[in-house]
Amino acid sequence: MDRRLSALIIAAVALSALAVVAMPASSQRDEEEPLPERGTIIEIDSPERSLYKIAVPNLRGSSLGGPGAEVLRNDFRLVSLFQVLDSRSFVANLEQEGLGINPPSWSAVGAQGVIKGEIEQNGNDIVVQMRLFELSSGSSATLSETYRGNRGELRGFMHDFANKVLLRLTGKAGAFNSRITFGRRVGPGRKDVYVASWDGDRVGRVSSGEGVSMLPSFGPGGVWFSRLTETGMFITHSNARNRRIIDGDGLNMGPTICNGKVYFTSTRDGNSEIYAADLDGSNARRITRHPAIDVSPSCGPGGRLAFVSTRHGSPQVFVMNGNGSGVRRVTFRGSHNQTPSWCMNGDAPLLAFTGRSGGMDVFTVNIATQQYRRITQAQGTNKDPAFSPDCRMIAFYSSRGGIFVSNPEGANQNRVIAGHAETLRWR
Repeated sequence: MDRRLSALIIAAVALSALAVVAMPASSQRDEEEPLPERGTIIEIDSPERSLYKIAVPNLRGSSLGGPGAEVLRNDFRLVSLFQVLDSRSFVANLEQEGLGINPPSWSAVGAQGVIKGEIEQNGNDIVVQMRLFELSSGSSATLSETYRGNRGELRGFMHDFANKVLLRLTGKAGAFNSRITFGRRVGPGRKDVYVASWDGDRVGRVSSGEGVSMLPSFGPGGVWFSRLTETGMFITHSNARNRRIIDGDGLNMGPTICNGKVYFTSTRDGNSEIYAADLDGSNARRITRHPAIDVSPSCGPGGRLAFVSTRHGSPQVFVMNGNGSGVRRVTFRGSHNQTPSWCMNGDAPLLAFTGRSGGMDVFTVNIATQQYRRITQAQGTNKDPAFSPDCRMIAFYSSRGGIFVSNPEGANQNRVIAGHAETLRWR
């Protein structure tokens, strides 16, 4: 490999992960309080935790009924709000019930809700009828939907119905039709950017398959990411056919789209700073000015940005307004915190981040109350977290073998995508 390209790869990786930081001579390292240990976690299937007990028998009418029902069951298991009842416990006469229910038969197995469905199939075309029954409402369905399309759309229909079940039961829809993008090391000097359904379905590469592509983020035009060449690093997106949207001297990397602007890290002025530009790459302007390293902008509620800076000596998470004003530090525990990700749809101002505490682990912090929570501990290396769009789940890469999701308390951890991954984003 060309020596210049190798040096650029090393510099890009060091900046993107802050694995190596050059401390300014005038900076003094703060003594930080350690990050918290992980306390006792109530496991998701514990009787002390109140979960909604739901029964999901196979959909009627087609061989697709089993796989379709399993998509629903998997959504409900992973979101950590439901106890999905074992179908072997069912005592109802499913054939006799059809698309209705006999409430006493389901109350007998502890169900609070029952989902029924039926598929009419004509070649590749399907019509899917779905019903939610809440036992407190008797034998009448409280939610009904009909979907029409082709058999390849069944999985999306099931995710959509699961979203609407959550909306009905909790007042807030789910994020089961969402996607995760991530970088992946695929060989020496090779990285690519991928997108998958949040539950691991349809993993697909969106970068060119050549060289080094990394640090993805969702935005207009598809997935934005950084592409490393022998002369530097530029920013493009999945529909731009490798066109250089944001270019310039040095490294231009880590785009995040916020309020119609693209924010990114650049070394064009010699130091690593954060810049903003229009979506076509024009009007690039520097919004941080500090001799320390500033990297990893992440879009937050109200157009605010989180980012990582060494301006207090060690890498810590800061927030600021979209124009660079109002900079303030928000992590005060731990000596090396990086890769922040906002909860975009929650009541609390939550950030997830990677912290070094022995090894690398995932944490959250409420930036208003400074309440920290440790999501992983003694489970290998865990890093690069991303909140689901509804903030009910956190995804992260784990050396246990891929991308895992858990609830915001760190319970119910399940692998959803196998293989290496880095710098996750979820939308």
